[in-house]
Amino acid sequence: MNQCTNRQQINAMTDRRIQRLGDMCRDQNIPLTPQKMEIFKYLAGTIRHPSAQELFEAMKKRFSNIAFSTVYKNLTKFKEMGLVREIPMKDGSSSRFDANMENHHHIINLDTDEILDIDPGEMGDVCLPNSLEKYQLEKVSVKFYVRNMPEKKE
Repeated sequence: MNQCTNRQQINAMTDRRIQRLGDMCRDQNIPLTPQKMEIFKYLAGTIRHPSAQELFEAMKKRFSNIAFSTVYKNLTKFKEMGLVREIPMKDGSSSRFDANMENHHHIINLDTDEILDIDPGEMGDVCLPNSLEKYQLEKVSVKFYVRNMPEKKE
């Protein structure tokens, strides 16, 4: 797949996510403010998994008087609406946010705080252990916490 096709797919996915936000806000009588739209548009169009602080810094470039609480309240509302997921960081640092609500897993680099998406097809089937056979599997979310490999000395 070439880079142009990939960008087109990302743009189409972003547009679908934004459309879903608009539909849900209309259906639930939630005001769709310019700030709410820009915060979500930023999240929907990135694969970086930003923290609330990173989102706040990006939004300050668009809305110089935006408050951190505005960003955080909107993230909370998006979570409640099922539009984003929160990814807690293992070391207790700021959570990250992901607008990709498709079934996927994450690699979390503890050295760089980078989060990468993993397509479930890359992992194969994940099954419940026999001891949990009385349960119905609803969803699987796997997080791999990794560290950079030490540089080899020659």
